[in-house]
Amino acid sequence: MSRYTLFTPGPIDVPEEILRETAKPLCYHREEKFGTLLSEITDDLKRIIEGDDKIFFLTSSGTGAMEAACSNVLSSGDKPIVAVCGKFGERWLELCTAYKIEPIIIKEEDGKCVKPERIEEALKKTNKPTVIFTTLTETSTGALNDMKSFGEISDRFDAFFIVDGVAGIGADFCQQKDWHIDMLIGASQKALMAPPGISFISTSRRMVERIKKSDLPRYYFNLRLYEKFLTKHQTPFTPAITILYGFKRGLEMILRTGVKKHLEHHSEVAHYVRQRIAKMGFELLPDSPSNALTVVKMPDHIDSTSVVQEIKEKHHILFADGQAHLKGTIIRIGHMGNYNVPKLGKALDALEEVLKHRR
Repeated sequence: MSRYTLFTPGPIDVPEEILRETAKPLCYHREEKFGTLLSEITDDLKRIIEGDDKIFFLTSSGTGAMEAACSNVLSSGDKPIVAVCGKFGERWLELCTAYKIEPIIIKEEDGKCVKPERIEEALKKTNKPTVIFTTLTETSTGALNDMKSFGEISDRFDAFFIVDGVAGIGADFCQQKDWHIDMLIGASQKALMAPPGISFISTSRRMVERIKKSDLPRYYFNLRLYEKFLTKHQTPFTPAITILYGFKRGLEMILRTGVKKHLEHHSEVAHYVRQRIAKMGFELLPDSPSNALTVVKMPDHIDSTSVVQEIKEKHHILFADGQAHLKGTIIRIGHMGNYNVPKLGKALDALEEVLKHRR
């Protein structure tokens, strides 16, 4: 396989220090050594996300954790609110459909964030405490939603607030407890800098109680079972142990830097990328962009799919094309995790060189 450097919005270019951890010999997931590993990861992660209560670790992508959230929180007949501003917000809709749940849908056009007042309007129409599903960082468009405002509104209406934070955690500021997030979902392969394979669900205390009442079917993602094993600092099924080794080191690296400095670094590199894009004469897609990635609109006569492919072949650098109906129209530049200005500068030089022949 030809080697190239990832500048995609996940998985990211994993630091060598973390990759070395994943090459260590396995431990047995039913022995004390593994329990210590899981406990240490939990403690470190809580410091980063300001978690409230329990964290469940799943051997899956972030979508697996999203499905676990749906199947463990909802019951037949529920009408949750789903706030959508891109493809990953739509995934909440697809999961609801899979479990025969009919949600109330709030949808914004590509590049727009969900307006907090629309959340409030939808909650006013519900006659009992409901569930809100939404996305922190929408990686299909680069938009960053206002979780703080969403959480304040959810709290006023006693709603259960569930956030897909897979792309945003570690890149965009997010405080689970202070922002009234009852369930925050994340994964190993983005700004937390590890390879893919582990997702997690951080819950509030009241959400743990709601999980006990859900009547939807589940087996592998049964969080009641995960809670039983959590008392022994274990998972109910065999986890991706080597990925957990790398995940732990990634969290340690963030804490060694300091959470505030880690987030400030993401803001700085995002600002640098957007300055370069503006100098090239291109526009961003989102109105309120995330620090995790930059999404650039291509003029009608430039096909982003061929641009991404040419940069990969000539410069061994991989950006991401658009997804679904946005394919061929945007370029997504990931800069969450293991990126700095010199590294991004070389990648943007390659982008500029290819684009100047297509103007």
